Amino acid sequence: MLRAHPSGPWPVASSAREVALSCTHLTRLFVRHAGTRPMRYLTEIRVTEFARPIEETDMSEACAVRSVGWGDPRVAAEWLRQRFGITPSQYRSART
Repeated sequence: MLRAHPSGPWPVASSAREVALSCTHLTRLFVRHAGTRPMRYLTEIRVTEFARPIEETDMSEACAVRSVGWGDPRVAAEWLRQRFGITPSQYRSART
């Protein structure tokens, strides 16, 4: 579900209801099988999906941020910086 629709709102509680589990049990199973908590997993998907159009297209950073479900470009920029050590603008410049 997270990979198919990373831009969707994914509160753990509603995701747990969707699969008929408690939040605690969903998180426990998620960590066991994916190696991380659901929201961290979603963040990683969003960083990857945010980086793709920045690297491959001329899409604005603001559009790329919205396309993955983040409302604040600063959040996306900080996660990208944590993953790659550079800002989105630097990431885009590095593609050439």
